[in-house]
Parts: sequence; C-alpha cells; structure tokens
Amino acid sequence: MPTMRSTIKDLAKALGVNVGTVSRALNDKPGVSPELRRRIVRKAKELNYRPSGHARGLVTQRTETIGLLSGEETSVFLSNPFYAGVFAGIETETRLHNYALMFASVAGENRAAHGGLPKFIAERRADGVLVVGAVELSMINLLRSSGFPFVVVDYHLPEGGLETVVTDNVGGGRTATEHLLQQGHRHIAFVGGGPLDHGNFFERLQGYREALAAAGIRYRPELVQGGGIVDGFNSTLRILDRAPEVTAIVGCNDANAMAAMAALRTRNLEVPGRVSVIGFDDIPEATDSWPPLTTMRVDRFAMGRKAAERLIQMLAENASPASHESVFSAKLIIRGSTAAPPT
Repeated sequence: MPTMRSTIKDLAKALGVNVGTVSRALNDKPGVSPELRRRIVRKAKELNYRPSGHARGLVTQRTETIGLLSGEETSVFLSNPFYAGVFAGIETETRLHNYALMFASVAGENRAAHGGLPKFIAERRADGVLVVGAVELSMINLLRSSGFPFVVVDYHLPEGGLETVVTDNVGGGRTATEHLLQQGHRHIAFVGGGPLDHGNFFERLQGYREALAAAGIRYRPELVQGGGIVDGFNSTLRILDRAPEVTAIVGCNDANAMAAMAALRTRNLEVPGRVSVIGFDDIPEATDSWPPLTTMRVDRFAMGRKAAERLIQMLAENASPASHESVFSAKLIIRGSTAAPPT
C-alpha cells in the first residue's frame, strides 16, 4: 500500500511550530533560523512531504499549468507527425520548468457558455496558452481581449501583433522550387492540401511563385491544385489530366508529396525518372517512402521548445503578448525522389 503524502499541517504539528514557519523554511524565505530550517527540511523528507500545486497556487496565484489549444480534433492533431514533433518539444520544455500541460481542441466546439473561450481558460485554470497551428481568428481575438498570455506556434496573422514561432515557409517554398529548377525542370506543379489562400501552404506557394518568376518562367494556375487536408493523390491526377508535360511536383507538405507519388504510380510514371517530387517538413515517414522523399526539413522539436520557452519567459516577467516572431529556416534534404527531367 503506498505511503500517504503528509500535509504542511502534519509537518508543523510534528515539529511543534506553526504552518507559516514551515512554509517560510521550505520556500527559502527569511525569518527562520538555519538550524530550524534544517530540521524542517529533514522532517519533510521523513514524512514524504511534497507541496501540492494547489497549495502553491494559493500563495503564488499560479496554477503551474500551461494550456495547449489546437484547431484540429485531438485525434487528428496527435496523429499528425509534424505536430507530434512540436508537442514533444513543448512537453520537454514545460517539464523542465515543472509545468503541467492541459490540451483542448477548439475545432467546431460550442463555447458560448464560456464567452467563446475554452472552459479551462475562462476559469483561469492555466497560467498561459500555446496555440498550435491555425485556429479561427475569433479565437485569437478572444485571447487578446482576455489579456491571457499566449504564444502561437506554426501560424501567424499577416498583420502581425502576436508572439509567434513559425517556419520560413516562403523561403522554404522558394528553395524547394529552386532545387527542381537547378536540375533542369521547367514544368513544375504545386500540390496543396486545403485552401491555398492563407496560412502556411499559401506562403509555400508564394515561395514557389517567386522562384519561377526569378527563373523567368510564367506562373500557370492550372499547375496548382489545392484540396482536402491530404488530397495530394486526387490533386496530382487532376494536374496530370490538364498538363501531362509536368516533370516535377512541389508538395505543400510531405503527406501530400507522398500522396502525389502514389498517384504517379497509378499512371505508371516513375519517380524520379519521369516526374520528380519534393515535400516539406521531413516527417519520419519521408525516409521510409519509396523512393525516399526529398524534402524541406523543419525542426519541429526546436519550434515547440522555443514556443514554450517564450511563454514561460512571459509568465516569469508578467508580460503581455507582444509583436515578436521567432522564425525557423527550412533546410533542403536531398534524397531519391528528385532528379533531372527525362531527355
């Protein structure tokens, strides 16, 4: 049977002192002699005493909990290799600073009962919030107006004004396209997932367009196709039907790039012999695909750690969200899915 954890009252009673004296000693506050402090610390170990988060919160007005909000359903978020990496970084940094994590999805949730905010935020059961990925603008505005400290990871608003941790999506999209151009490709498609008029995929598309323009190649809208979250398979087939001359594809992310390769196989188009494919993110599955996927590597773990670090710093300084952007570059990783176009 596990030993019951003692309370601060048990400690005070065992030592014949008041609760305030015990609290000052354990929190290294003045007003307690060195000898009595040693006795209290020794007795705390003997009695298996550990201060509860609730007790500390009564003194510090902190919950020692950080909320994590996602615009995806929980199961979708945690099964996404990119966000799993971000989450691992967040968890490492928050654990280092003794913060617990509380997760909530705001995908299609009715929050009217709490003024539009998730319940744990409305009830102030977290000290700050990490918003991971795209959420509705209304949620960002609610967080702003609530005065709640928060940092946004992997998403930012064009007008700025937020504390954000993001990837250089434009630069990454440009580098991916330049890699194909340098190999001699001129008919390059862009396969997206979801809407391409905002967010990360829009920025990667912008980088693709910039690279084409710099190379003197006309942008062709018929070579660009969005769709569902992972709709690279059907998007690729639609592009091939319209433009069979395509020799290379930029995927908005690795999942869509690998779906594009599957679509190419159904048309008996060899990768990279007939069509080269490049992705974005470098998720673990990218090395297991056939052929192994050339991609743009994003340090998801470091992004998660940086976001948590920034939020914890804000909490320590009692600072409000500011307009600050931490930008992580994307690195080209060349594998077997890209090569020169067929002659």
